[in-house]
Amino acid sequence: MAEGGKLLNAVIIGSPNVNPGYILVNNKAYPEIATDYEKCFRVLHSLPVDLFLGAHGSYYDMPRKYELLPTATSNPFIDPEGFRQTVAGMEKYFQQQLAAEKAAVREATPAR
Repeated sequence: MAEGGKLLNAVIIGSPNVNPGYILVNNKAYPEIATDYEKCFRVLHSLPVDLFLGAHGSYYDMPRKYELLPTATSNPFIDPEGFRQTVAGMEKYFQQQLAAEKAAVREATPAR
């Protein structure tokens, strides 16, 4: 996409969420789930982004940005900082869930 003659990098975030019921540690059906999440966040952090969109409007504050469009002096969807904050928040939640599951596994493992 171009804006004012400048080529923009658009990123659309899927859903890198840890939904209720996901098992990150000792997941027999998907043993590499935590590693894949970590890879996903590394990739997201590495992407050049100008235009920020997502699988869900709440990820990028779509309703507010859409309302601003008619009167905005610049495109409100150009939001690299919003992208960085959203990815950081999703990653923080993932890390918290992963740490909690690892702690629960340690507590459940009998001492030798």
